[in-house]
Amino acid sequence: MIEFKEVIAGYGREHVLKGISCSFRGKSLVLGPNGSGKTTILKTIVGLVKIISGTVRINEKSVEEIMSTSGLVATNLEDVYKLLSLDSFSLVKLYADLMDFDPEDAFNITEGLGVTREYLKKRKLHELSAGQRKIVCNAMAIASKSEHVLLDEPFEQLDPARKTKLLSIINDINANIVLNTHETWIINGLENWSVYFMFEGRIYGPITSEDLKNASIVVGKHEEAILTIETSRGPISLIKEGEGRSLTDLISLDKVYEALLS
Repeated sequence: MIEFKEVIAGYGREHVLKGISCSFRGKSLVLGPNGSGKTTILKTIVGLVKIISGTVRINEKSVEEIMSTSGLVATNLEDVYKLLSLDSFSLVKLYADLMDFDPEDAFNITEGLGVTREYLKKRKLHELSAGQRKIVCNAMAIASKSEHVLLDEPFEQLDPARKTKLLSIINDINANIVLNTHETWIINGLENWSVYFMFEGRIYGPITSEDLKNASIVVGKHEEAILTIETSRGPISLIKEGEGRSLTDLISLDKVYEALLS
């Protein structure tokens, strides 16, 4: 389990996480618009962002205690993988050696998503397209067989066919997963996931993925809301079905602010 207790974290004087408390166990989805703090949650777990106050614990140990523990946490965050100037093929093999997993498992994933071994031998990570970099980093995290797998916007820059295939791969991972995205279509492809919502540095939930598959979003507070989210432009409510706009039809949670402004 990964547990946040009253965590304030950020960059310099900027507080991105504003006192969040939540627990991630099993498979967890964090949904929110761009800039809401989703990526900062994952960076805080792996020690890339300073914790100003509060605690983050992984399996009841602090982040500082578990640093460099093999097989515990893996992530697709590009910051973790771009430290060395190697071709992408060699980079995968190096991290497989350091994290003690079979690199062939990672290469099978990249090839299944359209990026071959031969192509990776010709390009460093920064020389790949944004979508190709995402595929490679996803593959290393997924293939690692770590206890906790953190996936930051794993579908970004991928076409619909690759998104669907990647989601199938993710659903089959035998690990605790924390996945964040602004894309709401994913809800229909999840079974028994816990879903949190992230807005403006604050976290709401969890709600089961099943409760969200037919949910609608309405502006303002609603007496039958399964969740109410406070934003700087006013509250929004999620209701199981009926009035409002279907959550999955929004495509992106960035559209929420358009609804609040209209």
